[in-house]
Amino acid sequence: MKKVVLVTGGSSGIGASICERLANEGHIVYGTSRNAIGEKIKGYTLVKLDVENIYTIQATVNEIIVKEGKIDVLINNAGVGIMGAVEDCNDEEIMKAFNINVFGLVRASRAVLPQMRKQKSGLIINIASIAGHMGLPYRGFYSATKASVQRLTEALRIEVAAFGIKACVVDPGDFNTNISSNRVVSKNVKGGSVYAAETLRIEEMINSEINKSLDAEMVGELVSKIIKTSNPKVYYRVGKFMQKFSVKVRSILGPNIFENILKKHYHIK
Repeated sequence: MKKVVLVTGGSSGIGASICERLANEGHIVYGTSRNAIGEKIKGYTLVKLDVENIYTIQATVNEIIVKEGKIDVLINNAGVGIMGAVEDCNDEEIMKAFNINVFGLVRASRAVLPQMRKQKSGLIINIASIAGHMGLPYRGFYSATKASVQRLTEALRIEVAAFGIKACVVDPGDFNTNISSNRVVSKNVKGGSVYAAETLRIEEMINSEINKSLDAEMVGELVSKIIKTSNPKVYYRVGKFMQKFSVKVRSILGPNIFENILKKHYHIK
């Protein structure tokens, strides 16, 4: 069945892959970007929406409802990476990450929920990360934003179930996208921080891993399957086997042993 889908952060990377996949399957898809002008791209419409600005969110949601009469699916994909030691990252950098990754997701969800309640149906898919299941060194705040998305979704799906609305989390591992170019690196890294050398070394390691990662089309395929599922699970993980398996390893071995595994992986003494 053809659905009306809104995807935040739909101009590149995972978001664009989701938009293209769903549009090719015949769904009416609206991707979003801060600077979009309503153009058609590969079968979907790219519209202006800034998850940091509630007015652009509400205006875009209202326009879609007027034009299409409904919104069946919201995919909260817009996000930003943040790199830096916990001590290094300043308040502005931390708030920027939370404002986009967490509060932006909440704003978009709030904007569509009244319509979904009116329809007595709807699906919200929140794109988090496998990183949300563990505290990654020099990416602690990124891990924290994604953990917040996971916990919020767990609560949300219980709260909205009575209205016929469903919600779930998609946890991607590393995919070959442009996330490294959009990543916020703490200013203190260039300011002589005692953590600077390790931060830059691990950032280079992460970028190298991303360049060798899987194609983001895999996420679009998974999202397509979720949309067709009558009763979505809480969590879906997608990525390389060891990245997905790491969540289970942590739960089995416990955080102390898993900490040593992370140190070995990142060559931290």
